[in-house]
Amino acid sequence: MLTRIYHWLSGYVEFLVKGDGARLFTMAAKRGLLLWGFRREGGAAGARIRPGEYRRLRPLCRRCGAVCRVGKKRGLPFQLARLWARKGLIIGAVLGAALYWHMSGFVWGVSVSGTEKLPPNQVLDAARDSGVYVGARREYLRAGNPEGRIQTLLPGLSWVSVNTDGCFADVAVKEGVAKPEREQTGELSNIVAARAGRIVKLEAHEGRPEVEPGETVFEGQLLIAGLYQERLDPWAPPPPEPYERTGAARGSVTAETYREFTVQVGGTKTLERETGRGSELWLRAFGAEIPLGLFGKPQGPVRSWEEAWQWEVLGVKLPLGLRRQTTVYLEEQERPLSEEEQKAAALRKLREVQKAQLPQGSSVKKEELEFTFSDGLCILSAKCRCWEEIGVLEKILVE
Repeated sequence: MLTRIYHWLSGYVEFLVKGDGARLFTMAAKRGLLLWGFRREGGAAGARIRPGEYRRLRPLCRRCGAVCRVGKKRGLPFQLARLWARKGLIIGAVLGAALYWHMSGFVWGVSVSGTEKLPPNQVLDAARDSGVYVGARREYLRAGNPEGRIQTLLPGLSWVSVNTDGCFADVAVKEGVAKPEREQTGELSNIVAARAGRIVKLEAHEGRPEVEPGETVFEGQLLIAGLYQERLDPWAPPPPEPYERTGAARGSVTAETYREFTVQVGGTKTLERETGRGSELWLRAFGAEIPLGLFGKPQGPVRSWEEAWQWEVLGVKLPLGLRRQTTVYLEEQERPLSEEEQKAAALRKLREVQKAQLPQGSSVKKEELEFTFSDGLCILSAKCRCWEEIGVLEKILVE
C-alpha cells in the first residue's frame, strides 16, 4: 500500500514494448532503472517506470531493436500539470473557496422561538437593534452581548439566548410572568363622587356606604367611607368602646349623570382620485437593499404599499430577496355635502367624542339632539342622560 502511494505521489508512466521486451527489461535492470507492474497485452509487453527515467530507455530500445510507446501518465505531478493547463479552473476554485469562507462568516437567517404573547416581529426588531440581523458578522455576536441588550429593550422577557447553527441564528426567549400588584393594606382611603348625579347602583366591597340608591349627590361627596366609627343608637346606652374601622374603601358606584356635547363638521368632503401608478424594485442581500433603478420622491398625496419575496432553497430561507413598493398618485377634490350627509357625519363624530370622554362601561340612556347650520358648518348639540361610574378613590393622609 505504501509503495502504491509513493508511486502515485512521484508519478509514473505506463508503456508497451513491441519487440524483444525481455531483453529490454534485463538491460534496464542492469543500468539501475526501476521497473514494476509487468504485464502483457496482446503481443506486447508492458511495465511502469518513473517519468524521469523513461528517456533513458530510448538508447536501450535501439540496441534491442524494440519500440516503446507511452500508454498512460499517472500520478500527482501529471494531475497538477493538467490543472495548471486550465488556469481559469484553478483561479475559479480558489476564488470559490475564498468566497465560501468569507460568506460563512455572516448570519444568513434569524428566527425566534419561545414567544407566547409577545409578537415575534417585536423580538426581531429588538434583535436587529442589538446587532443580530441578516448580514451581521458571526464573530461579533458573542462580543456584543446581544442577550443583555435584547432584555433591556424588552423588559417583559425573563431569559434570552442567541444560538448559532452554522450561518443561522435563533433568538430563544422566555416570557416572564408579571408580578401581581401588592395591595397596600395599610393605606387609608374613601370613595367620593367624581361628578354630580343620581345614584343608580352602589356596591361596597370594603368600607361603609354613605349614600343610598336614588339619592342625588354632588361632586366630591363621600360615597363609601374607609375610615368611620360605629353609628350609635340614640335610644340605647353608648358602648364602652365604639367600633372604629380604618382602612381602604373598595366598591363601585353607578349614577345617572347629565352631560352636554357639541361637535361640528364642515360642509365639504375631500375625495381622492387616482391619477397614475408607479413601482420601485429593490434587491435585498444580506441585510442591505440595492435599488434596481433610479427613483425620485413622489410629490403630492399618494398611497403606497409594499410586497416582499425571500428566496428559499430546500425549505431554508436565504438572505436574498426582492422588495417592491407600489405607489398610487392621487388628486384631491372637494365635494359639497348635503344636509343629510352633514348630519350623518356629525352624528359619527358625536359617538367618537362620547366614547372618548365617558368612562369605560358607561352608556347613554337618553339624549336630545339639535342640528344647526351656520356658514357651511353643521353644529350638533347633544343633551345626554348617562349611566356611568362616578366613584373615584381619594386617599386620606395621616401625619
